[in-house]
Amino acid sequence: MTLSFIALSASAKEEISFSQFQIWDNCTIEGNTLNMGSGYKGGAIAIGRDMTEYDYVWIKYSNATGSPNFGITYDEWQYNADWGPVFASTTSTMEGSGVVGIKIDKKTVMVNGNAETDGAGKGDVYGQHVQQITIQGQSGTAAVTVEGIYFGTTAEFVADGGDVPVRPDAGGSLTLWEGELVYNGWGVSSTVAAKYFDVAEVGDIIYCYVKDVTAEYNPIFKNINDWSDFADIQNTISKDDNHFEGTIATQSALDFLKANGLRFQGLGFTLTKVELRVPEDTHIHETTATNQNEVRYNLAGQPVDASYKGVVIMKGHKYLQK
Repeated sequence: MTLSFIALSASAKEEISFSQFQIWDNCTIEGNTLNMGSGYKGGAIAIGRDMTEYDYVWIKYSNATGSPNFGITYDEWQYNADWGPVFASTTSTMEGSGVVGIKIDKKTVMVNGNAETDGAGKGDVYGQHVQQITIQGQSGTAAVTVEGIYFGTTAEFVADGGDVPVRPDAGGSLTLWEGELVYNGWGVSSTVAAKYFDVAEVGDIIYCYVKDVTAEYNPIFKNINDWSDFADIQNTISKDDNHFEGTIATQSALDFLKANGLRFQGLGFTLTKVELRVPEDTHIHETTATNQNEVRYNLAGQPVDASYKGVVIMKGHKYLQK
């Protein structure tokens, strides 16, 4: 008797058909190309199920113009000062052609649940309640051609060209964004995806390269949810004509970045690159605080002066003040 064997794939990769995409007003679809009118237009693919068997959701795309965002939404509502209850979501910006992905959130616990179902899902993790996949333009017009949308493992995402961040060694850096964006009005903004902060730690520095600064030069770190200043980073900002930087000074700030990412806004400069910089020495050292004017923070992110006793963060380094 001859035995025959069939090779079984261990792949969990699942393709989501673009034909399921439902557009919002002021948008059109031509083949696999989505054209988005001005005013944050786009559309979504309904998912409505537990996706914790997967690690990432990603999109292969081409001809992206206007910096549209690829996103995932969970059935967890959060209160927004401007809009009221909104669903928790994570987005990643598309430019030109390539692959962008979003890590499925299997850690954050739903504390409110679905606003329309009396809080169903409270106590579950976000990944158990994936609501939809979205593609949305920003304030202006945008377009993108969708080559494929997938859920799968980390290995499958990487095999498709996906970028999975690796924490740099001490003194090293990780590029979070690179391009050229002119900040010439308050309507201009850009974001760094939450996935890059998975490898960050308290005390790391967000280092931003700039050029063409003007008298209005005013870079601002923003809360990605409500457009307020991200005080835990903004309060640590330093700048010159070639860069600005801020320190991830608290654990609460780091937790927020891991869940939401970070937005940039400002006036009077062109942003060319954003890095996560790991300090050369992450140990705690003693300091006599001889520079009385040096900005320093305690581990709660509160500004302190040279008379403070305990561990402080100055320029991304931890010191023990006695």
